[in-house]
Amino acid sequence: DNSNIFDINEGPYPSPLQGFEDVSDAMNGADSDRTREAWIPSEKTRRDLIMAATSSQTSFTPDKDNLTMPGVIMEEEMVDGVTQLVKQLFGEAEASHRRVLTANDVSQDERGLRELIQAECYRAAVNLTGRLLTIFGQGLGRQGQPTRHSPHSVQLWFTRFCLLVKLGALQIVESEASVWWDLDKPDLYYQFYPELYGGKLGTMVPFQMRILLGTLPAYLKNCTIALERLYSVLATVHKILHNLESGKSEDGSLIELSIRDREISKQVWSSREARVQHAIINVALMSKNYVLAIEIFQKLIEKNPSTNQKRALQSALGRVFLQMGDIMNAEKCFSKAKQLKRSKTGTLSSSTADIRELVDRGLVLVAQNKFEDAYEHFQKASLIEPTNVMVLNNMAVCLLYTGKLKEALNLLSSTVHSHPTLALQEPVLLNICTLFELGSSHMAQKEDLLRLVAKYRGDSFNVSCLKLSTKLNS
Repeated sequence: DNSNIFDINEGPYPSPLQGFEDVSDAMNGADSDRTREAWIPSEKTRRDLIMAATSSQTSFTPDKDNLTMPGVIMEEEMVDGVTQLVKQLFGEAEASHRRVLTANDVSQDERGLRELIQAECYRAAVNLTGRLLTIFGQGLGRQGQPTRHSPHSVQLWFTRFCLLVKLGALQIVESEASVWWDLDKPDLYYQFYPELYGGKLGTMVPFQMRILLGTLPAYLKNCTIALERLYSVLATVHKILHNLESGKSEDGSLIELSIRDREISKQVWSSREARVQHAIINVALMSKNYVLAIEIFQKLIEKNPSTNQKRALQSALGRVFLQMGDIMNAEKCFSKAKQLKRSKTGTLSSSTADIRELVDRGLVLVAQNKFEDAYEHFQKASLIEPTNVMVLNNMAVCLLYTGKLKEALNLLSSTVHSHPTLALQEPVLLNICTLFELGSSHMAQKEDLLRLVAKYRGDSFNVSCLKLSTKLNS
């Protein structure tokens, strides 16, 4: 049954890239704030850092095994698959009309990198990170060679890993990231370089990099290792929170913190605790470990002081119960989410269903195979947010399951043509192309979609979703 490929979209949560939705977030750089750069080194690393801080510059060199020695392993630069496919199907002349930035078109620095990321030219951005890392002595062929790190070079690696995960280049990330975990070697701390940073303490590693590399094995189908990594990060976060509660600084030293600084630090680290827990939920869902996912959701709901966030969490938990086929518990969660909305608003509008409530109800009706009723709920949601692609996609699914193939195709096609910058998403185009094939093979329509993609999308687009059988993706 072809229609099984065609899935209801449950919205942005839970997502395997939670926290990395906007790759440009990776570019915000390490804040020089003590709180954000705090970390508790392992005992072995702590001893090396004391040696580094107390020795003269030349007298202390740790074992090579105690150093982080990264290098680029990708020999050729990444190419734009859209341009290649256009060239193959329509010829050089049409391909030359595609306006897409490459690493050569921007300044060879962080500003150029931001420009490529904002234009969704992630392949070109990966190419530029490779060039910039070469300047730091961490380019091609340098893996396993001693090197010096700076917040800037570590940030470049984090950005590169984010981009490669986004592009699904998982084998490359795995090879390049293998020398980094557990992000605790002494050369990743400021105090390893006293001649550069004086008495500055802390890690150069952005916190989100720990979550990304902790989660990485799960993308490669090794969820057990991912959970071990994430729980080790969580254990350190809990130690930091305990230190702050006990009147110490984050790393356990007896530095005096003002009441305000201590409160800000507690907020930062409580938020980081929740981020790690979200990552654990995502890995649990990837491995269908629903018991673990539900347990952590319940902890998050219990601890969260914000009514809005509690409501979002109840709604997300309801969607997990739906994935399990447990409609009764899903409805209980959605009902609690609805009550939280009403207690929050306390006005006339609180009794009017908003988009979250309508989508939640629509998903329950889909689970009950009541596709016409579900369609009505998604349609009401689309009146509130006419450009919400997830809702329009769900409407198309309902039309398909009620035998209205043509209407489903018309809805998705008109969405893509009316809102190309929003709707030219790979899952939506995969659904359209699947619908084409349910009717009959529509090569011309698929080629029209490719032309739209060529006009509006950067090089990060994965052309395989267009299901155009060519030498390029066969």
